[in-house]
Amino acid sequence: MELKILDKKNENGAVCYLCKLSLREYVRNLPQTYKDFEVQRGIVSNKYLDRLAETISEKKHIPIIVLVSNKLNIVDSDRFLIVNDFDILDGLQRTHRFKVIHDSLSLLLTKYDASEFDRFSQFSRKYSSEIKGIDSSSQLLRRLIKYLDSDLNKALDFFDGNDLWIEVWTGLEKEDQVKKMLLLNAGHKAVNIKHQLELLFLGTRLKLDSLLDSGTKIIQEKEMSSIQYSKNRQLNTFHFSHLISSLVALSAGDLVNTNSDFVSDLQAGEISGVDLIDGFDINLLTVFMRFISCLDQELESEYGQAGVKWMGREVVLVGVFGAIGSYTKKNGLEAKSYLDELSRDIANISKKLELKEFENARNTVQLNKVNIGDVNRRAIFKFFSSIITNSEIKTWSWCFGGSNEI
Repeated sequence: MELKILDKKNENGAVCYLCKLSLREYVRNLPQTYKDFEVQRGIVSNKYLDRLAETISEKKHIPIIVLVSNKLNIVDSDRFLIVNDFDILDGLQRTHRFKVIHDSLSLLLTKYDASEFDRFSQFSRKYSSEIKGIDSSSQLLRRLIKYLDSDLNKALDFFDGNDLWIEVWTGLEKEDQVKKMLLLNAGHKAVNIKHQLELLFLGTRLKLDSLLDSGTKIIQEKEMSSIQYSKNRQLNTFHFSHLISSLVALSAGDLVNTNSDFVSDLQAGEISGVDLIDGFDINLLTVFMRFISCLDQELESEYGQAGVKWMGREVVLVGVFGAIGSYTKKNGLEAKSYLDELSRDIANISKKLELKEFENARNTVQLNKVNIGDVNRRAIFKFFSSIITNSEIKTWSWCFGGSNEI
């Protein structure tokens, strides 16, 4: 493949060329053995990389890829680099997704017929072995189908209009290749999920700051981890990631679990009632903070430090606000109006929560048989739902040991 040279750097006998190449040509020239470079780790799952199809379609920037090759030629007065064979030093995960997207589109273009398959599930069942063989998935194929209506005659057409920046190293000894690979991956430690969540809602943080009184404080993950915060929580102090997951649970009317899938779904706009661009309505945030602050103070008054610690658990807040959101959605109520109504009954709600019984029931759960976080969320959701619906209040023991239905 022919790459345009943009710059070069000499380093201890090796040379690095910074080049530009069309994504189409990169995909077309991938060797069959592109995954076999011994210094690379294998292919790993990554929710963000699985959305590369959208990045390619929208012609967005793709991070630089680093290759090593000892089979290259400089042509046209040092303007172009001809690379006949290469290994991938950095960018294997992205490259693999390019190949999977290409092969998935090839499968769709040759096998998928919308008139023959009324439902996509029929196609995915019929060609399940082929889909598995190219390391694709039904989710990816569904996303790619929308591109079949464009002028897409072959899979490579999908990559048109995208350029890559590529570094090509030549003359690197094996030991140096390993060192380069480790250096390139040194910063690839996954960003803490709580921190990712906070970054998505920086606009909401600014809105919340404008609502805080002098006695209330919001802590972010970079200041104190949510785990440390929960252990040492003080009255009127809230963790920003907990507030966001609570607001999402309230808006969605359901329980949420802050893992990588949750953050990915937020970015993809797949959680109902949550818009990352606009964040949460300032009026909703006003009554939300009033409610959570009143509940915090009332629980401290009723249960002392046990009440303060209870409010420091994310599963508690998600269960409480998931229950409130579920109730408002089922009854066609406006969340902020209903929160305002509940705020006037905080003292009664606090008494009904019976936190001592909560701890007793929670301590009976056999931790080796369940996901305690999921059990906590469901139990709190069910118990708080029974309070706000004025139905017969279930015991905490029933909520922790009863049906999984919420």
